[in-house]
Amino acid sequence: MTNMNINGGIPSRCWCGKGIVTYVSKTEENPYRRFFRCEIGLQRKKENHVFKWVDEALLDEIERMAEHQARLDEEIEDLRISMKKTVQEEVMNHNNVGCVGTLFGLLCLWSKYD
Repeated sequence: MTNMNINGGIPSRCWCGKGIVTYVSKTEENPYRRFFRCEIGLQRKKENHVFKWVDEALLDEIERMAEHQARLDEEIEDLRISMKKTVQEEVMNHNNVGCVGTLFGLLCLWSKYD
């Protein structure tokens, strides 16, 4: 059986446009193992409608979410670096404010974003 779920994770629709149904396997090889299947896939097995084991779909979904979280972490770090650079540039541009004013400004900016 072929997995037509291009995006990985939990399938929501088949390539044919039909919805996905959850079934329980009754085979000796996979007794009581749950799987996702296209609504018409059981009747049209030769057409390669969506089929995916539920446990594999969940693992794929967890992996996809972990990758997304890693991208978000990178974006946050890039924003922190950019903000730090901006604060440093502002401090250099406002040297005439004095030490107390500069420190107060830095504290305000840092507390705003943490």
